[in-house]
Amino acid sequence: MSRSADAKQGENTGAQPENRQVNRQVQRTRSWIFEALMLLLDEKPYDKISISDITNKAGIARQTFYRNYDGKDDILLAYLSSTLSFESLKVGDGKEEGRQNTIVLSFRYRYMLENRDRLKKVMAIAEVEQRIYRDAQNFPLALLEQYRKEISTEEYVICRYKLCFQITGCLRVFFDWFVNDMPMSFPSLVEMMNAMNTPKVVRFRNIPNILVRIAEE
Repeated sequence: MSRSADAKQGENTGAQPENRQVNRQVQRTRSWIFEALMLLLDEKPYDKISISDITNKAGIARQTFYRNYDGKDDILLAYLSSTLSFESLKVGDGKEEGRQNTIVLSFRYRYMLENRDRLKKVMAIAEVEQRIYRDAQNFPLALLEQYRKEISTEEYVICRYKLCFQITGCLRVFFDWFVNDMPMSFPSLVEMMNAMNTPKVVRFRNIPNILVRIAEE
């Protein structure tokens, strides 16, 4: 399916500023790429799909693909980024004010329901799940750098392992719950995960906690 006429039409409209027009073209191209990958997943296993398969199905040049993504995993990770996100939450008072001591994992439940079939297809891919675990840990581990001068080496290692354990555990529970047709309500799932992430004994006050929440729409 050719994209040249549509792309040319976008170039000639002049109806919006150039940067907005470029963004619209990028979104359209990424939509074609994603749609092509979804169609290919109905034809063959994920690990058998090549970049050439995707570009041929999408009707785009290979260089166009690499202007948007580094590889096929990135297509699905970009799609999943609309489902969950990480952020740091600053709380505290006095000399503690401004300390980033909570990491929030948010899920967009309404979006998940609206895109349920596609998300289930994506989440069932083992390679993508493992990549998500690896990438999800980069954010908190980068955040931990601010603690290096405040806590001992042993505390830092404990903190790192604690966050890796909690984040990977939360994502694994979430994937299992979603792929297996959500056997409990979403609020109950969030409540359960937060309870699991709440330590019975706080040994190191500077170590950030994990908070799971339903993102506001």
